[in-house]
Amino acid sequence: MNAEHRALNLRAGTDAPAVPGSKFEVQGSRLNVSALDTRPLPQRPSFFYGAILWRLGLLFARVLPLRTLKSLAATFVSLYAKLFPRRRETVVQNLLPAVSGDRARAEKVAGNLFCQFAGKVVDLWRFEAGLPVDDMFGEMSGWDHFLAAQKTGRGVLLVTPHLGNWEFGAPLLTKHGFKLNVITLAEPGLGLTELRQAARARWGIETLVIGRDPFAFVEIIRRLEAGATVALLIDRPPKTSAVEVELFGQKFLASIAAAELARATNCVLLPVYLPQIDDRYAAHILPPVDYERATLRDRGARQQLTQRLLAALQPAIREHLEQWYHFVPVWK
Repeated sequence: MNAEHRALNLRAGTDAPAVPGSKFEVQGSRLNVSALDTRPLPQRPSFFYGAILWRLGLLFARVLPLRTLKSLAATFVSLYAKLFPRRRETVVQNLLPAVSGDRARAEKVAGNLFCQFAGKVVDLWRFEAGLPVDDMFGEMSGWDHFLAAQKTGRGVLLVTPHLGNWEFGAPLLTKHGFKLNVITLAEPGLGLTELRQAARARWGIETLVIGRDPFAFVEIIRRLEAGATVALLIDRPPKTSAVEVELFGQKFLASIAAAELARATNCVLLPVYLPQIDDRYAAHILPPVDYERATLRDRGARQQLTQRLLAALQPAIREHLEQWYHFVPVWK
């Protein structure tokens, strides 16, 4: 569901970003990070993430064998991590709380994460280029939770982190006869939003872009009230929808949008995640996170609901940490 560095769902604002040279507090201990560079870590997506490279990727996906393209992507990403060490340091800092402050382990996971990301992007290019993706799906669990939610007649809100290949939830539902509406922020640069929107449309997937149209959120509410299935990302919100919760024992800014939509529409909230297992993607739908709609008039209750959603997804993030893709600082 949307792009690596900006998606409705969302982009974590950071009041005090982690900085190499400072001390990063993890579960009561303090870790000394490299004191060689005291500049703030990158706060914006890489300049490589734009329409030009994306168009090239779609072209390569159509003309190059899969193995060749994945090898080229892995080489490029490995070189990128070496040439831009502050991006790699950002990933390490993002992983530290999840590994209890073990920097050696965080660095190892970060190396694996960059490699996994290369393959993930290639698979996404193939999907958006219109190539068949049915053979990319493997294990599925929790489908009964989705069917039960559909039977209620209420809208269904699929809530997921930036884990694995979250975009693949859409073609998977399409394969089973269900239409998905994907919420996203405008992509960086000119033309990328429209490019990706058109690619999803070829699969019958509608993109609801937040930020350009002041009535976009009203349209999302309307669709959920009509029983539609909508997906959003929870772990990288814009500042306007960020609320403080906890993740891995640390303060974390998550999107309150799911709780706001629950308050407005009484939709079913289903946490989901799609990690890569070997060379295929698994789909896991967790039990619904229940709530009392009347209580959500209180912002504190909406914050607590957001915490419960993130808590439901925390074990999956920990299990597949090398696929938790964040390249800008996420910790408050």
